[in-house]
Amino acid sequence: MLILSLVNREVLYRQIAVSIKQEQVIEDPAFKLPWYQWWVSEQMRKLPAHVLMSLPGGDSDGASAAALYKLWSEIRTAVLAPEPRSINSITDMLIDRDLVSTKDSYEAVLSVKDLVFAVIGMQTMLYQACFDSSCPGGYRIQDEMSGYHGTTRMSLYQSSESSARSFPDFILGFGVMLPAPNYCAYENDDDRLLFDQTKTINPGDISAHVLNKLCGVKFQWVDSLSCHLELDKHSGTLYLYRYPSFCVSSLQELNSRGTGEGGRKSVLHACAFEKNGPLPWASEEDVDGLLQEILLSYRVIFGQSKRSRAVFRKLRPFASIPTCGQDQSLAELCSRKRPSCSVQLVEREEYDLTVHFPHLRSRIAQLSGYASRKKPRSLRRLWQDRRDSPAWLAYWSAILFGLIGLFLVFVQTVFQILQYIDQTRSRDS
Repeated sequence: MLILSLVNREVLYRQIAVSIKQEQVIEDPAFKLPWYQWWVSEQMRKLPAHVLMSLPGGDSDGASAAALYKLWSEIRTAVLAPEPRSINSITDMLIDRDLVSTKDSYEAVLSVKDLVFAVIGMQTMLYQACFDSSCPGGYRIQDEMSGYHGTTRMSLYQSSESSARSFPDFILGFGVMLPAPNYCAYENDDDRLLFDQTKTINPGDISAHVLNKLCGVKFQWVDSLSCHLELDKHSGTLYLYRYPSFCVSSLQELNSRGTGEGGRKSVLHACAFEKNGPLPWASEEDVDGLLQEILLSYRVIFGQSKRSRAVFRKLRPFASIPTCGQDQSLAELCSRKRPSCSVQLVEREEYDLTVHFPHLRSRIAQLSGYASRKKPRSLRRLWQDRRDSPAWLAYWSAILFGLIGLFLVFVQTVFQILQYIDQTRSRDS
């Protein structure tokens, strides 16, 4: 039975891939992105068997694939509805419409909730669902930052009761994945002081060349946009989102259609509050700004510096990922002096964090502070460190003039020795 189940699942996944390519069932603008089609197929492949047990048409693999993407569209439509939605309310809707087969089974109902939880993660790219067979129950997200939690992964687990909360409240239970503007997420006094003191940044302060070559920062690429620019100071690792065209697609959909089905702009917008409130969570309007800031951050870190663009060309953001799953716009933004991007990005020599990066302000301030505290430990790195141009020029000018002075003293000493030798020979003769 186990072997048969595995065979059926493999057939189902092949049908899923075919359904995506043919775009027969899915009504989601994100599927116009070729890499997203591959990525969703891979995410579906990782789902355990119990998550798919409620799909109708289980005897027909094609019917199961069609049912799965019918559910995808129905979940998306439900989330975009004007009224607040939760995992429980969407699960009830799917059951009432006979879109899933539960047969009054409690386990089947839980599988539907797990499927809704996983699909919302795929549609927003805020998190990836994690299903641990050794610890059933509740909702878990994958640890994409190697044990580092930061502000976006304050908790990797929520109890099963959390499925009754609206999506903004539910996702906030994991961490500040959609930060409100100018919000300091750090409790440490030093970090809060740094947040208050860091008003502006220059691209040269946090460029990839400075971070990697001078500060020893390692870049790790992740699939969740909520982890973008999270910095693990202990390991010196900066986490970067590798699919920027998802941000572009969301903004293009917003500009071309205004509001989406049911009055919402996108599923990502539906996970924000309608208006700013007391909680540190973005409003629907803030999501637009956050997406633009993410795109602009690639230019600040990589694109605005020739040496930083060279650093990116040596990186492998899509290692072990086939070509069909690679986002070509990442290289466009990070490795070109003048990228071709449908979203207008205004580059500056100096950025006011409260104006240009209000949602990412906390992370950029921490990154800038981390870089400023790192000092070169070799002459080579000292030569490359030109963050403070006047100090760099003064330092190396002093060394140059010092060396010239030493050389002149050496030459003078040599002439004196030669003169002494000549005088000695003259007296002897």
